[in-house]
Amino acid sequence: MKSWLLASTLLIASLPAQAGKCDTLANRAKSDKGEKLVEGYVKLVACDAAEAETHLPAFQKATEGDVGLQTSLALAAIDAKRYTAVWAMLDGVKDYSARDDIAEQVGAACGEHPEVVTFLQGAYFGLRNTQFGKWDKALYTCESEALGTWLDATVAKPPTSAYDDKYNAILGALVARRAVDALPVLQRAAVEAANNGGPFNTIIEHMNEAVRPPDLGADTTPEDAKALENALVSVAEAVAPEQVAMVADRLYNAGAEAAAASLLPRVYPDRVQADGSLLYGVASIENCDGSAYIHWSWVNEPAKRWSIMTDAAPVARSFKQRLRCDTEGDWPVVATSEPVAGTGDVEAWAAELEKQWANKDLVVKLKKEKPFRLE
Repeated sequence: MKSWLLASTLLIASLPAQAGKCDTLANRAKSDKGEKLVEGYVKLVACDAAEAETHLPAFQKATEGDVGLQTSLALAAIDAKRYTAVWAMLDGVKDYSARDDIAEQVGAACGEHPEVVTFLQGAYFGLRNTQFGKWDKALYTCESEALGTWLDATVAKPPTSAYDDKYNAILGALVARRAVDALPVLQRAAVEAANNGGPFNTIIEHMNEAVRPPDLGADTTPEDAKALENALVSVAEAVAPEQVAMVADRLYNAGAEAAAASLLPRVYPDRVQADGSLLYGVASIENCDGSAYIHWSWVNEPAKRWSIMTDAAPVARSFKQRLRCDTEGDWPVVATSEPVAGTGDVEAWAAELEKQWANKDLVVKLKKEKPFRLE
């Protein structure tokens, strides 16, 4: 930070208040240029902070196009706790990249200007989504430990709406600061959001983001992938089936198929069998010379597989051939798309299969085969 700015910051505390004698300083927005404008504004803050807040737009207009000077004006007002005027400051910056630059520089200065942390906290609670979004870049550049503690506490108490732009910005800042180390906080937040109708999906997305490597195209490390898997499973153990299904989906898409499959009993708690297994329908179909023979049965599976097809298909194709002609290629194999509650559901599913194949102008027969189990 420039030496003149440090000196001017100290000036706020050293100059005596001169109530009623600050008009000349306020008018410097019309005459001074460059750094003298900021020096004049710092003196105005020291003279009358409330009047300085009122005149901030005029000083800002006089420094239009100069990110450095506008940042200095903002910091001078923040140091004097005149937050309201600064919150509105970026509304007058037409260049979006300049807005981001000012916000980033204000955030980066939070070490020398501790009031920036309070300014950002107040913005989160006091501003609407759009206005707060103009300042969210400051959350990424402020390295204050106090801000980090506040981010943890704020993320851990998600709002009660399914999506919230301000909270999303807070999540992004936490993940940017802590990466995989943000997972414990995000885990607690996800459980809380699942219970209060909050942004559960958004939090899960940020849990994935927390382990994403910064380098484009790089792979997540095995250690980080395992940390994410453990955190997601812990979330799933504490939420309702609807949310468990989403978590299981994320795990499967991330390559953690075994972990995803282990959650299926929580996704379908009313379909778990007496022995703890899941029940599926499976069928293989002979078809040739205008006929189809559907071999169907049910299979028990111990929640180790996201899909039973790979392991169930060879068994289903091993049923005794019934047609006198040979099916071209392997017999098609189908299975219920999800576990079922009981064998009656499998019977009903097989009856639907019969109708589907009959609609192909085939003579169809059903054959119930011996049930089997996958270990």
